[in-house]
Amino acid sequence: MSTLTHPVVVFGVLSTALALGIAAVTWQQRETRGARTYTLLMATVAVWSTLYVGQLLVSTVAGKRPWFVARHAMSPLFAIAFWVFAARYTDRTDLLDRRLLVPIVAVGLALVGLILINPGELYWSTLALDPMGPLLLLELTLGPLFWLNCVYIFGVVAAAHVVIVSVWKRTFASYRPQLLVMAAVGAIGFVLAGLFLSEHTALLPALNPWPNVQLITYGAAIAALPIGWSYVNDCFFDIQPLARQAVVDSMDDAVYIADCEGTIRYTNPSGNRLLGRPPDADAPTDPVAEAFAARPTLLSCYEQSVAGEPVDDDILACEIDGEQRFYDISVSTITNSFGEPAGVVVVGRDITEERRQRGQLQVRTAQLERQNERLDQFGQYVSHDLRNPIQVASGYVELVRETEDLSRLDDVDRAIRRMGEMVEDLRELTTVDRDSLDIERVNIARAAHTAWAHVDTDGTALRVPDNDIILADTDYLLHVFENLFRNSIDHGRPDDGDAIGDGGGLTVTVGPLANGFFVADDGVGIPPEERDSVLDHGYSTADDGTGLGMSIVRTIADAHEWSVTVTESDSGGARFEFRNVDTPED
Repeated sequence: MSTLTHPVVVFGVLSTALALGIAAVTWQQRETRGARTYTLLMATVAVWSTLYVGQLLVSTVAGKRPWFVARHAMSPLFAIAFWVFAARYTDRTDLLDRRLLVPIVAVGLALVGLILINPGELYWSTLALDPMGPLLLLELTLGPLFWLNCVYIFGVVAAAHVVIVSVWKRTFASYRPQLLVMAAVGAIGFVLAGLFLSEHTALLPALNPWPNVQLITYGAAIAALPIGWSYVNDCFFDIQPLARQAVVDSMDDAVYIADCEGTIRYTNPSGNRLLGRPPDADAPTDPVAEAFAARPTLLSCYEQSVAGEPVDDDILACEIDGEQRFYDISVSTITNSFGEPAGVVVVGRDITEERRQRGQLQVRTAQLERQNERLDQFGQYVSHDLRNPIQVASGYVELVRETEDLSRLDDVDRAIRRMGEMVEDLRELTTVDRDSLDIERVNIARAAHTAWAHVDTDGTALRVPDNDIILADTDYLLHVFENLFRNSIDHGRPDDGDAIGDGGGLTVTVGPLANGFFVADDGVGIPPEERDSVLDHGYSTADDGTGLGMSIVRTIADAHEWSVTVTESDSGGARFEFRNVDTPED
């Protein structure tokens, strides 16, 4: 058996080849997080193994020394690269912060320099040959700087492994095969390193079955087994276990993952908030029935989907942090890398903003429809009703020109004033809208008396027994009262003009209701068959009426979202009831 065919050399060459093979595999998956850094690690291991093979093939101490020094000088660089890999792989960008990374790199580079210089023989003091058949191994006498380097390397690599393994607790089963591979590879490296170090300390018995053979060199050959298994099963760098931190954790949607036994294994911060838990709390690890007990709709969607039944209601409405929110619930079965069912993912998509925008769109659409309706009324009115006084005025003007009888100008003046009234009514009808309201506290009694002063009362009386406060637009409320008062005064008396009620006058009353107010009179009232038409556009029983006054009342009520009912007063007169009126207490 020659030096080249010695098993120690052969396994060293095999380890180099396998490290390069693993580097090629990970490079093919370089677009996934951590793969590029792991490629660099495997390339470093390949160079490291090559240096050891080169050391074995040299037959003198002087010839072996450069290979030995170069190999040990690479070890701090491996630790630095592994730290960066762990940070990239787990998406822990905080591990790459300058305040943490700079000291790690600085110490590593300082150790590289000290190993190359070996001041005062602090790293190694003597090197000797130890024959193993035809192969000459290197026997080492190592100093305190070597142990300092070991502390650095093992500390950095161990901390990086803790970061990787800690993901296990917080991730789902379909992500765990690759984490298992990473943990297995790390365990292999630590065991082989321990066997090598046991030869150089009196604290441990010499555990290396082949003294002075640095078994840690063959870590790539042994690690190739779990890495190869994971590559065949498409789980090595296939799905990043910390992708959820970059995507799922930052989602506004609530996400829950349950295993096949129906136990919650993961929730994101939004999911915790939906369940009334602190956002950064760990998964509840409770059965789904218990975890979702506070959200029956969520539980129902899960149970129906798992049972293969159609979901009855997949919209969850709830209050979170004092705000009403809505979630569209979907439930899906997820599989692991083997295609086997691994559990269920429940996603509550936050559609609060969508519903708000949809509601605003519906409101705006309704507003446009009302505006179009008013414009249509305006066009009909201009083309029909307003044309009559214009024709009357034009006819009298022409008659004055022919006869020079100026007494006809009074008729022209009346027609013009009637047109002015119509235009004013049209202005009110077309400008009233919910957005145009200036809602404030209004004293009904004060508003009623103010409106009464704007009307020619013609001997009638106003009665307002209470001083209730409502929320309304003061100016528009005055228009309501003014139009209702005029309606009572103009139509409340009988056609023959006989006296009505005690004292011979008409009385108009403004009073409170449980959720609104009413305006009533003690006049002749409105026939039952006409009550539904009183508030319609163009309705009027007077020859000189505009037909818009009562339509304006309904328009203003609609803008306030009040309901209006026309009925009979206690004395048989007309009564208008306004309900759904807001008050300061509301």
